[in-house]
Amino acid sequence: MKNTIFQCVTAIICVVAISVTGMLGLNKIADAKIEAAKIAAESAGNVSTDAPSTDAPSTDAPSDVPSDVPSDVPADTPADTPADAPTDAPATDAPADAPSTDAPADKPATDNGPKAPATAAEITAYYNNAINKVVSSKAGFKKSRTTVMHNLDGGALLKIQLVVDMVNDFLGVGTDSWDNQKGKQDNLSKASLAAGDVKQASCANNNGIYTITMTLKDGNSSANASGNSDNSPLQRAGVFAGKGDKKAYDYKNSENIHTAINGVDDCTAESALEKVTNTKITAVIDSKTGKLQSLTASWDWYVELANVKYTIVGIKSAKGNATTTVKLTNVQW
Repeated sequence: MKNTIFQCVTAIICVVAISVTGMLGLNKIADAKIEAAKIAAESAGNVSTDAPSTDAPSTDAPSDVPSDVPSDVPADTPADTPADAPTDAPATDAPADAPSTDAPADKPATDNGPKAPATAAEITAYYNNAINKVVSSKAGFKKSRTTVMHNLDGGALLKIQLVVDMVNDFLGVGTDSWDNQKGKQDNLSKASLAAGDVKQASCANNNGIYTITMTLKDGNSSANASGNSDNSPLQRAGVFAGKGDKKAYDYKNSENIHTAINGVDDCTAESALEKVTNTKITAVIDSKTGKLQSLTASWDWYVELANVKYTIVGIKSAKGNATTTVKLTNVQW
């Protein structure tokens, strides 16, 4: 009888343990303990009441009373996870150092317009486009040209005031100004410079306004009755230039001078030779539109004439050197 009571007490303890475990949400472990309790209860019901136990009851807790999870239940048996149970799954939020998807990482902080030209080829091409846009669109502008004569050696010819006046007028000694009206194209030529025409070329970007600075290579031109030649890059720089006798030209090469002298009554020159040096050009251009805002070009030149004659006075050579500066401003599109 005592053994039966002992078994019942054991079963009751197991049921209590199962209830407490169920309250903790460990459903599968609780199921295992319930099964153990059932087995214990069945065993208790099958014990014979006729055979009394000869052992004295111990006052200590029975050794077979489970004080922990039954040994036949694996410790790593997965249990149904409660909804509010914490998990070790990684957070789905983007890490703090994840790159922003709002804009490319290499986007500049400020927009200064397109990438500025850097090489000599890029700079000369960009410059040509800006000059040619003025010509093709017939934009208006103001232009001034100043020629300073440093030396003029004409011997007996320069004692004739008429000759001096003709030379100064044709070469443009002093300052001349033009107001080229919008819709009318004059006073500027198309540009076709190439990388091989420049000694140095740079482009500075100031908030989308490009300032192109170039130093052109030196050049020579020659003219006589047999023909003429010109290898100076200045003829391709966009300053007003052309063939024949036209005093409005900014750049007058040997052909222009030879034609002009031989076109004056009673005046002839056998040949002309000119050398152009120190040609510097500065152009300011809006990078967003490619439109020219201003242009400054300056160069030194030296001319030598052979066998010049006026009426009955003749000299074997006449020489002179000067500096010309051309400025174009107030461009109106």
